[in-house]
Amino acid sequence: MSLLMTPIYNNTVALDQLKTAIDAGKLHHANLIHSGPGEAALPMAVRVAQLLLCESQSACGHCSSCKRVVTLQHPDLTLSFPFTSGGATGTSDDFIKEFRAAYQANPYLDPNGWQDCIATKNQQLQIPVKEIQSIHHKLSLTAAEGKYRILLLWMPESIKPAASNKLLKLIEEPLDNTFILLATHDKGRLLPTITSRCAPWQCKPFQSEHFYEHFMNAPKNEVKLLSLIYAPNLGAAIHAIQQNSTTELHLFANWMRSCYRGQAVEISERIDELSALSKENLKGLLKHAQHFLERGFYYNVQNVDSDATDLGVINVQKLSAAVTPRGAMNISTTLEECLYDLERNVHTKTSLTYASYQLHSAFRGN
Repeated sequence: MSLLMTPIYNNTVALDQLKTAIDAGKLHHANLIHSGPGEAALPMAVRVAQLLLCESQSACGHCSSCKRVVTLQHPDLTLSFPFTSGGATGTSDDFIKEFRAAYQANPYLDPNGWQDCIATKNQQLQIPVKEIQSIHHKLSLTAAEGKYRILLLWMPESIKPAASNKLLKLIEEPLDNTFILLATHDKGRLLPTITSRCAPWQCKPFQSEHFYEHFMNAPKNEVKLLSLIYAPNLGAAIHAIQQNSTTELHLFANWMRSCYRGQAVEISERIDELSALSKENLKGLLKHAQHFLERGFYYNVQNVDSDATDLGVINVQKLSAAVTPRGAMNISTTLEECLYDLERNVHTKTSLTYASYQLHSAFRGN
């Protein structure tokens, strides 16, 4: 699919409103575009940048400016995004080639997919003070093509606390002919003073039908599996396809089977497999598992043909029938507590071991 035509699906109304504001010369200098991870915020921000820099101000997709914006190479488009430590400059410039390549491959890039591209085990994504200082310098330069300078900052929620006030200053003291586009997936983590000074633009969550539209050439069972695990996070589903692996679901399914059987040696083997993941990937797996259970076998699959729920590694209809209502609630609670422990840096194997035996009891309806 051409990036020039990257669909934003059910967010055309918001895009039309942004275009109207641009055409009327009333677009706020600082804009906060919010969506869930792997949804429309990032491609929407790129489309707004395209509208602002397009030679005909229409995001025509054909002019030189449009083509350079969608490849994230326009000289008047300043990019900023979270990255890991250890680069030569300590700024996002160290990872700009990787970010452009990741966006080309998946314009609905989600945090876990980006982290997989650049991070080693347990490295955290962040936006440090030095990055905001670099942004200040870049935006102070004259626009290369004499129009606007645009800052597109993806995931401002990753900014370190010490850097947040520097970003706030940039928003409060706008530079001439400069627009700031903040594409966030968790606006609750931003300073209230930042959100209050930005024009808010809320994206609608993607729906299952958008997964079928995006993966129109894939087998329906495969798309249903992706939808059950990831929806509305289309970016995570694309990343899973690109990796040519359903590793997460295999790990989850094998862990659930071992917990159901309750055999200590088998549970220990599953815990070793899970512990080999980076902490961020493990947390992502638990979140996807919760989501899968909620959408899949708590209520969705009982009225669906059994063939459509036999997903190869796991038959969600059989799993649904095997779990009592009380057990379903306990499974959800156990996974939530395990995720909470990991976020508090409780020892991974300890947390997973406790969760595994709690899950065994939950499967038995206890």
